[in-house]
Amino acid sequence: MKKGKVNTTRIGKIAPPALTDEIETRTELGRIFMQEDIIEHIRSEKEMVNMMNRPYLTVRDCVFYNCLFMDCFFASAQLSDVSFVNCDLSNVSFAQSSLHRVSFESCKLVGTNLSEATLNHITMSNCNNRYINLSMSKITKVRFADCDLQSGSFMECRFSEVQFENCLLVETEFIRTPLNGVDLRTSRIEGIQVQIADLRGAIVSTAQALELLPLLKMRIED
Repeated sequence: MKKGKVNTTRIGKIAPPALTDEIETRTELGRIFMQEDIIEHIRSEKEMVNMMNRPYLTVRDCVFYNCLFMDCFFASAQLSDVSFVNCDLSNVSFAQSSLHRVSFESCKLVGTNLSEATLNHITMSNCNNRYINLSMSKITKVRFADCDLQSGSFMECRFSEVQFENCLLVETEFIRTPLNGVDLRTSRIEGIQVQIADLRGAIVSTAQALELLPLLKMRIED
């Protein structure tokens, strides 16, 4: 199957954040995250949110540029129509959260916890996502482009229209995550952790197929 055909028949358009004209520039982002349960219509730049424990937070219609989120716990949060640009969200917990129309551009998400989350219409481009945890998440219409996902976890995920473009998936875990229809041809998959049954229907290059042969406990000898 040709790559173009895969994209047109299996991958639908991913909607970007639907940002409104109500957005206003705000400072003291840490105070806002501490005091407000619903954070909306905010544009913030070069701000820090530090040591914040705010589960069930709602964030919508916001843009964050060059912001640092450090030691933050946002489990069961609701994020919709949010754009993160060049932000550091390393080790932030979004466990069991819902993200809809959220984009991450040139962000750092090393060790970020998105386990048991629901992701819809999400774009991550040019991001450092090493050790990211997306295990047991429902991932629909999500595009990873030019991302470093080495040693990340997609264990027991439900994929629907997921794209990996020019990503590093070295030693990334996909155990018990069916990869039917997922195109891996432009990504590096050395040491990928996956079960044979999960590879059924995955789209790989000839070279990648040879890398996956050890999973079949086969040897090639001439």
